[in-house]
Amino acid sequence: MRRLTYKQKAFINEFVKCKNGSEAAMKVYDVKNKNVARNIASTNLIKPNIRKSIDEHLRSSGYQPSVSISRLMLTEEKGAGIKATASDSIRASELLLKLSGNLIERKQSTSVNVNVDNLDKGELLKLKDKYDKLLNDS
Repeated sequence: MRRLTYKQKAFINEFVKCKNGSEAAMKVYDVKNKNVARNIASTNLIKPNIRKSIDEHLRSSGYQPSVSISRLMLTEEKGAGIKATASDSIRASELLLKLSGNLIERKQSTSVNVNVDNLDKGELLKLKDKYDKLLNDS
């Protein structure tokens, strides 16, 4: 297993403090853009050596993920006196999957290189419409 870099260690320490990957990435990597920070955090949190180190830090501080998951499952089952909607149940299931490490969110990106010098106005408008449709679909 690869050794952790200084910034990875700092990210782990900050993540353990705030429990928010984007916030930790913004502080450690001196990033102002939340989307960039989210990507850095996502990349870091899927690395096995970082994940293992975070789990060790949490366990050493007395945190037991199994207890939190049990409480969440109990809350989901009993509703904790709150009428849960279908979206609440889906969100709870999603959170349980994330906590157990069985769900990792990834975003898909696509890049296209187009030489616009040889395109007329009509072709540029068609290209713009396709681009707008791609943005709206994602």
